[in-house]
Formats: sequence, structure tokens, C-alpha cells
Amino acid sequence: MNSQHGDTQHEDFLRDEMRQALDSRHPDRTAMLNRIAANRAEATRPRARVARLAGSALAVATVLGIGGVGKWALADSHDPTPAAPPAATATPTPVPSVVATATAQPSREVTSRPRSAEPTDSTGPASAPAPSASLVRGHPGDTQVEKGTLWSDGSIEDSGDSVVTLRAGADLTELDLTVRVTQTPGLSSLGFESSADTVTATVTKQADALLYRFTLRAGATLTAGEYKLTAKWSGGDRNAADDTYEAYATSVERKRIHIYGNFAAKD
Repeated sequence: MNSQHGDTQHEDFLRDEMRQALDSRHPDRTAMLNRIAANRAEATRPRARVARLAGSALAVATVLGIGGVGKWALADSHDPTPAAPPAATATPTPVPSVVATATAQPSREVTSRPRSAEPTDSTGPASAPAPSASLVRGHPGDTQVEKGTLWSDGSIEDSGDSVVTLRAGADLTELDLTVRVTQTPGLSSLGFESSADTVTATVTKQADALLYRFTLRAGATLTAGEYKLTAKWSGGDRNAADDTYEAYATSVERKRIHIYGNFAAKD
């Protein structure tokens, strides 16, 4: 009877010791065994019984570990001790995901050469070209003395002047007439005459001819009517068969006119 009572006291003592060890959270196996050995000497029960209990406790601690011993120590406790709070777990720091970014290559600019503007027709009257000595038409067999509302005639006066007579059936806004007098021995220019105040003239000497150019002043209008434009020269008796004239004109109806002729004798 006394032996059983002693065993109960000893087991209670062991439970208290193990509970304290669990509360400390850092159990020391060696310290626990030393405490068991020290208390064994103070027990009143027989040495064999204490040795058996100590061996049993050591075996249990070895097999089950500290966790198993704790459960066994707390199994018959009437005053439960609050469970230890769970160990704090460190929240892993999220590793930022690496987002691969591709650097966009600059788009190649497709360059194209600008197209040249298409030529457009001018609404205004075209300027008459300046005939050269070799381009003045009107040789015998190649004449056009009348075109549209403009008529012409070439003649040689007794004084030796070359006269171009123009008869305009409508007002002219442009006029460019060239008289070509072929170079002959002793030929020289004596100037020009015009029956129209709005017409001026220039004389150019070339190696093979004298060129008399009659033009309508800019902005002026040659009204409908008959006009005489005279190329004056001297040089005695000469053959005018190779002398010619050519004219470009524009009427108020914006019609382009081209005439040409010569000074050959008329039948």
C-alpha cells in the first residue's frame, strides 16, 4: 500500500518536472536525466523500483522524444496548461518576377522621292517665240499669208524699203513680227517705221541678214484695222527674192495666229 502511494508521488513528481521542462521550450535532455537521478536518491521506495521507473522514463524519452514525453506527462493532468503558441513563421518575401521587355526597333522610314508636278497648261496667251534668221519662214512656195482674222502682204517700195501690211479683222492682244532682209553687198539699216503707235521695233545685224523685230507693247491692244510696218535699209539695187517675214499674234478671242510670207513680186 505504502509502495503504491510512493510510486504515485514519484510519478507526480516526474510529471511536474517534465511539465516545467516543456514550459521552458528549450528542453535539455541531460539536465532532465540528472534531475531524475538526483530525485531517485531521495525516494523512500526500493532502489530497484526507482531504477525501473528511471529506465522506463529514459526509454520513453529516447523512443518518443521530447514531444512524446510531453504528451505522456500531460495525459493525467487535471489542471491543463495552455498550449504553447505556434512558432511564428516568417512570411517569405515575394521575389518580384522579372518581366522581359523587348526594346522596339525603330521602324525604318520608307522614304520616296517626290513626284515632280505635272506641267499644266497656262490659261494666259503664250508668248510668241523670237524667230532667228534661219527660222523665219516665207520663202517662195512656202507661205501662209492669212490665218483667222489676220491677213498680211509683203512688198518692196521704190525707195527700197520692205513693207509688211497687216489687216486685222479683230483686236490683237499680242503681236510679234520679224522681217528678215538677206545680206547683200553694201546693205545697211536705216531704221524702221510703224503706222501703229503701240508697236515698237528693234534691229539686229547678223552675218547673213538684218533682222527687224516689231512687237506690241506690253498691256497694249492693237485694234482691228490695217497697219504698215516698214523695214528701212539702203544698198542700191538688190534682189529681195530671199527676204521673208513671219508673225505670231493673239486675238481678243484668245486665238493663236501664225502667218508668214515673202517679198516676191506679184504677177
